[in-house]
Amino acid sequence: MPFSKLFSLIVAIGIVPVLIGSLVGIEMYVFLLYNLIVILLLVVDYRITPGSKAFEVERICDEKLSMGTENEIFINIRNNSDYNVNIEAVDEVPEYMELKKRIVKIKVSPHFENSTSYVVVPQKRGEYTFGKIHIRYNGVLRLCSKKGVYDITKSYKVYPNIKDLSRYGLAAIKKSQLIQGIKKFKAYGTGTEFESLKEYAEGDDYRKINWLASARSNKLIVNTYEPEKNQQVMIMLDSSRVMNSEINYIKKLDYSINAAFLLADVVIKKGDNVGVMVFDSQVKRYIKPGKGLGHFQLLAENLYNVEENFVSADYKGALTYLNQNQNRRCLICIFTELFSVDEALTLSSALKNIAKYHVPLLITIKDMRLYEMAQSGVENTDDVYQKAASMKLIEEREKIQRVFIESGIAVLDVPPDRLSVEVVNKYLTMKSMMQI
Repeated sequence: MPFSKLFSLIVAIGIVPVLIGSLVGIEMYVFLLYNLIVILLLVVDYRITPGSKAFEVERICDEKLSMGTENEIFINIRNNSDYNVNIEAVDEVPEYMELKKRIVKIKVSPHFENSTSYVVVPQKRGEYTFGKIHIRYNGVLRLCSKKGVYDITKSYKVYPNIKDLSRYGLAAIKKSQLIQGIKKFKAYGTGTEFESLKEYAEGDDYRKINWLASARSNKLIVNTYEPEKNQQVMIMLDSSRVMNSEINYIKKLDYSINAAFLLADVVIKKGDNVGVMVFDSQVKRYIKPGKGLGHFQLLAENLYNVEENFVSADYKGALTYLNQNQNRRCLICIFTELFSVDEALTLSSALKNIAKYHVPLLITIKDMRLYEMAQSGVENTDDVYQKAASMKLIEEREKIQRVFIESGIAVLDVPPDRLSVEVVNKYLTMKSMMQI
């Protein structure tokens, strides 16, 4: 019969009456009587304390967890007994889940329910199974200790960070508009779709003056336009070996998928169509461009469990596949990584051909540790080697960028913490300047 810490303390305190009894030579009787009373109380406590069947336990959380961010998991317990119960609960959390609190405590009143929570930070995308919930609680008299196990095994999908899509996406749009010097969300004066009329202001294009409206109002009126909707955006994700490298313990593929999620969300909100291709040595997945919440969910279902592979990327094959399946002109956002000028020349050659029909945008992730090492001081021989190696890698990276720039291909090379917002801003800029 399991017993509590209080029971152990009471047993230990029993030495006091035994010592007193020894003064009159009855210590054995006192010892037996004391322990008999304590054991009887323990038995009574065990009998009156409700068993595990008196509790209903459930796990409450989002069906889709977000990778790399805090996800709150609730444990809800209903007490069907007639006693107050203080419970400690432990959930069976799968691998690749960082726990903020292992044991959670909760007090539940009779015929009432209460909940508590703990936080997990998933470290990888994919589908993971949470197992049983174990509880432990002391008896009504706090002498015994009882346990319960509840099999509520369930699988949950871990997606890239989608918790803050709406908030983060809005922030990204605002930032983009500020970059362009536009105070309103609608890019007045740019685009091809008529939006409204407004009074002429200094800097407006005189070619957009509406002379009929100006004559009626006796002042200059100009037409305003917004960027065309229903444009096509294709996100190409390289899942080959080059995306295995890590920055701050997170793989470049995961950074890219996070950015792809935000980009897809913003593209759909702007009224455009977005599709996804995942490729390495061959095309793994292809979802043609579409719009709406249902289409975004389809993209999510195809991105949450993308795994990296230890093969080389076949850029030419992937672009050929895209060209065969995508007839309409589109912005192609290619998330990849390049380590040599030869690789850059190969990709540049393939992009030159497809640029006749589409608008390519190459997106790579800059590792700022190289730049920090290149700018750091030198104290010993190791520092000299590290500084020289980092400077050489930076020089090679700059050569790679020039290959694409000289070929007229847009390039975005940014640190991982700026990747998502810069990708969205680049899309919005190209859209407002009618480059798509």
